[in-house]
Amino acid sequence: MKNIHPTFVFVFFISLVFCGEDEKYTFAWYNANWDSATPEVNIGAKFIYRDSYETSFTIPGIGFVKYSGQYVDTTEFLGVEGDFWKYKATLTNMESDNYVNGIAILDQYREAMEDNSCYLYVKSSGPDDMVNRIEPVKEEHYYLQEAFESAYMNLSPIHFRYPFGGRGLMLKEGEAVGYTYDSIRVYINMGSPPSTVSATGTYKLKKVKEKWGGRKIAYVKMDELVTFDLFISVNFLGEKRLITGHATGSTEVDYKWDIDFGEILKAYAVTNIVGDFEMDGETFHMKIFQRNISTKVK
Repeated sequence: MKNIHPTFVFVFFISLVFCGEDEKYTFAWYNANWDSATPEVNIGAKFIYRDSYETSFTIPGIGFVKYSGQYVDTTEFLGVEGDFWKYKATLTNMESDNYVNGIAILDQYREAMEDNSCYLYVKSSGPDDMVNRIEPVKEEHYYLQEAFESAYMNLSPIHFRYPFGGRGLMLKEGEAVGYTYDSIRVYINMGSPPSTVSATGTYKLKKVKEKWGGRKIAYVKMDELVTFDLFISVNFLGEKRLITGHATGSTEVDYKWDIDFGEILKAYAVTNIVGDFEMDGETFHMKIFQRNISTKVK
């Protein structure tokens, strides 16, 4: 679980559409409206957010496991390469606090990833606007491939053009829209094999309020039911143990962003899942909790 952020958030472009007395809002990544034939005018655009994360669960016979930390995430648009939009992503100011049954776990990826960048490739057309592939910027950092994938392919799918899936979303206050996705690859924590998640959910525009000298702030709530096929790697007393299982539960995310400036201000996400798992031939029931907070850096 993101471990490195769930919910990975960038700048949004938000346009207004007036329909009679009802004011509607169309939500899309601001670069959804870029002309892919002339993207150079946007090259160098950066999105900077401070993210914090926490993932925790209790393993019978081992104890309480917690992965938590924070970092600054900077993503820069580099232009179009073939059929893809290309970004450079860099994590800095990384801090972690991981332990199993009260014993601290060395975060082998933190120092290695600190200030070392990777490229993110996102399809420049079509409904599939999630990360297609990831490559380290420098060849000597290819050993960090799995760590980069863990960081940027997290618990919830990240959409780079449309924050609510493969289309813009036109809503007035109080309206909601449904969505589904199936068998998306995710990573529960760094060092774990990929898991998969499917979900059915809704996005609801709860309200729009005027703040800060008349600027409009939109509040959107995401609620989804999730189903996981999980693979979780846990390092205990120097030995790596693999947990596998099937779990179901829910994710809730509260979004707040500035309509006038078209940028996300904060996202607060909580996930709770429960299921049956197996480790070393033993089966057990387990709950998993995750919290991710992403805040725009001024």
